[in-house]
Amino acid sequence: MTMHPHSHLMRGGFDLVTPAIAAVPGRLMGGVNYEPEARGYRRVFGYERYDGQPRPSAASYWVLNFDAGTAAITEGQTVTGLTSGATGKALIDAVVTSGSYGGADAAGYLVLTVVSGTFQNNENLQVAAVTKSVANGVTAERGALTDANDTLWYRDAVATARALIQKPAGEGPVRGSFVLNGVKHCIRNNVGSTAGVLFKATAAGWVAQDLGKHLLFIAATAAFPEGATVTGGTSGATGVVRRAVLQTGTWGAGTGLLTLSGIVGAFVNAEAITGGGGAATVSGTLVTNALPAGGHYDYTIHNFYGSAYSPRAYLAGGVGYAFEWDGTYFTPIHTGLGVTLDKPTHVSELSNHLFLGYSTGEMINSEIGVPVQFKTAAGALSYSFGAKITNMSKGESTAMIVCGRSQIGYVFGNDSSDFQLKPISGDAGAIEWTLVSAGSPTYMDEAGIRRVQSTDSFGGWRAGTLTDAVEPLFQAKQVAMVSAACSMRVRKKDLYRLFFDDGTGLTLYLGRKVPEVIPFELEHVAFCACEGIIGSDSEESAFIGTDDGYVMELDHGTSFDGASILAWARLVPNHLGAPAQNKRFHLAIIECDVEGLASLSIMAEYSHGSASLPVTAEQALSVNAGGGVWNEALWNQFNWSAQLVGEATAFVPGLGHNAIYTILSETAYENPHILKAMTIHYSPRGMRRGGA
Repeated sequence: MTMHPHSHLMRGGFDLVTPAIAAVPGRLMGGVNYEPEARGYRRVFGYERYDGQPRPSAASYWVLNFDAGTAAITEGQTVTGLTSGATGKALIDAVVTSGSYGGADAAGYLVLTVVSGTFQNNENLQVAAVTKSVANGVTAERGALTDANDTLWYRDAVATARALIQKPAGEGPVRGSFVLNGVKHCIRNNVGSTAGVLFKATAAGWVAQDLGKHLLFIAATAAFPEGATVTGGTSGATGVVRRAVLQTGTWGAGTGLLTLSGIVGAFVNAEAITGGGGAATVSGTLVTNALPAGGHYDYTIHNFYGSAYSPRAYLAGGVGYAFEWDGTYFTPIHTGLGVTLDKPTHVSELSNHLFLGYSTGEMINSEIGVPVQFKTAAGALSYSFGAKITNMSKGESTAMIVCGRSQIGYVFGNDSSDFQLKPISGDAGAIEWTLVSAGSPTYMDEAGIRRVQSTDSFGGWRAGTLTDAVEPLFQAKQVAMVSAACSMRVRKKDLYRLFFDDGTGLTLYLGRKVPEVIPFELEHVAFCACEGIIGSDSEESAFIGTDDGYVMELDHGTSFDGASILAWARLVPNHLGAPAQNKRFHLAIIECDVEGLASLSIMAEYSHGSASLPVTAEQALSVNAGGGVWNEALWNQFNWSAQLVGEATAFVPGLGHNAIYTILSETAYENPHILKAMTIHYSPRGMRRGGA
């Protein structure tokens, strides 16, 4: 009997509610670690630990020939070129191909990684200032003579680079993270959990930041300009003003605090201080800035000061005062609620005002353009939201969404003279840490993921669900008592990612008219999440802080921090347009986009996986593609002699009225592939009778 082909696209994501007879071919009824995108389903990228040192995925190795060897260079030793000053870490023991160390004429090669600088021909190669051999030529990157050695050494280099990256010192989860001016920061408890520590990522790894000190003042009669040196009239102590905060009154008769650096001496209580035209009286003594232990930090990055200043970070953790961090100087934010109550949990910005939200349901905005000052007379306002605030996020240019577990509202206006708090929903709210601005505010409630969109009427909003097709997933999480941990928007992929506290999560693709959802499962449990542009990178990077203290950079590398990525996609039953007809299934062809090589497996079930019909044996497939068209493809980003589109042909014969195909992948070293389409070859048979 003649075979017929039937093709369908791989798109639509999970569909757990449509009856099988009406399910759209190409959608999924199960799977993990694929994510929807414009071309189909992409196996997720890996993630890797981060601390500011070079990424493991960017690691490489170099081969350096040597001669005149007098002593061995062993694995792990640091090799230095005496003339060039270049350094590298020995990936393996030096390989001797002729001569001997005893004869001082050993010749061979070194395999180095973490190379800095350029080694020179004929320079002495030293370990701990002792010459071991002489360079014979210059280094050759990925210079192995066999594919086997290249693979072995490259993977070793990646593992070596990974091992150099450590957690920020301390204990417990990463409690907050953010990117400020191209630099990654995080917060973690110290050992003993007596305080929180703010860390900055550097080329040498995580470095704890000195939060400095501040000085309280009263009876201010003139303002202190930033950069001025203040002097104590009695003590003679001095310090440089980094922030001058007026908490009450005016600069004619006010109180506040000064963030100081370069402090010399000790200011004393009640002494007069002057500097830069400013004048006041000290209230107390120098206060060492510190973060309390614990908390879960929300953040916002904003430039409140125009072109004269860089953006600064504003954080609230629910355990102490909110604070401002400019990358060097720390300023606590006192709103006037007092040390017991002034513990905001969420922070956002609207119309150049800083907003702080509290677990009590109170919300406060700062003075316009002055995020560290909350004087009522200068425009600071307090709002009663009526429920514990779980999320705050900028929605539109003149609106900010505010959420509780049982209600949602929004603040809109241009400044404190016309700010208004209005309700959106009074009977449903957002789970904490799930609200992000993904085009429109997007969040999770008990029923699924929703999006709040503005209506035609000014200031109007409406909430719509995005995940009807996967409602059983959310029900299962509730039954298992699994909670949302954090969320993020991935702009470059048009994704909303939701992380649960059991290491799983959901990817929601927003690039089509109907959003698409596929779950993921990580090797680590996320506690917090953030996005930002690192250094000179042109694209935004995504990070999670884990419950065991690592910061992980997502969408980098080919593994889950060294562990294999297990991915599978189980397609909905496909009856090929004839649900009442039996068919003989012959083969399935999977169309893929592949960068290099993809190792896949496929298995098939027939007639809804009937127990009376055998399941086909899992069949291994290898797809090689990634070719390009000359003068069209980007140079060095396509494979010579490879076909443009990868195809994997699986001979999975069977008999039934529909077919269910499952595609699997498990690897730690392959780049992601994209499942784009499937063609099924079949032969029609007789009509089904009696439900057979």
